[in-house]
Amino acid sequence: MMGAFDAVLMLAGDADRTAPSLTQLADQAAETFHTGLTSSLITTGCCHHTLDLFPGRTEAQCLRDLLIERGVPSSNLFTEERSADLLGRIHYAQQQLLLPCAWHHVLLLCPGADSNPRRHRIENCFDQAFSIHWQDSCLEPSQNQRLDLEALVQLPDHLISDPNRLRDALKPVKARGLPSSLTDQTAS
Repeated sequence: MMGAFDAVLMLAGDADRTAPSLTQLADQAAETFHTGLTSSLITTGCCHHTLDLFPGRTEAQCLRDLLIERGVPSSNLFTEERSADLLGRIHYAQQQLLLPCAWHHVLLLCPGADSNPRRHRIENCFDQAFSIHWQDSCLEPSQNQRLDLEALVQLPDHLISDPNRLRDALKPVKARGLPSSLTDQTAS
């Protein structure tokens, strides 16, 4: 299946798979896939940096499960599971998936990024090699997504425009009980 976009990147997640914001995001992403706009969907997130205890499944895994329930084949799903916030989702998705796979034409789904200042801030976090597009949505962000969007808007411009400095601004995953595979990744 050839689509209009190399990949759809979902910059949201939740450790509660029944959260309305997550189920609505899954519905929208699955519809995007089934209409043929892309053959690759990327889910993101380990667990939010405010969590003290690892929830058992990463945010990316919870969204991946919901997409499979909506008829998206697992072979078309990719996960980024190192991030603890929106900035991390953007950074790790680029480094682990988008750049290595040469996926440069990307559709973003990000609940709460419905204003130009927020979208512009998110776009500035991406390497200039990317062609970023937005899917209009009226998805309501979760409380953690609201906090992440506000934190991103508050970051100084010089951090956003420099990938090396951007990495220094990433929030670490602090949850106890992380699976060893994720603990090894976050230490690097």
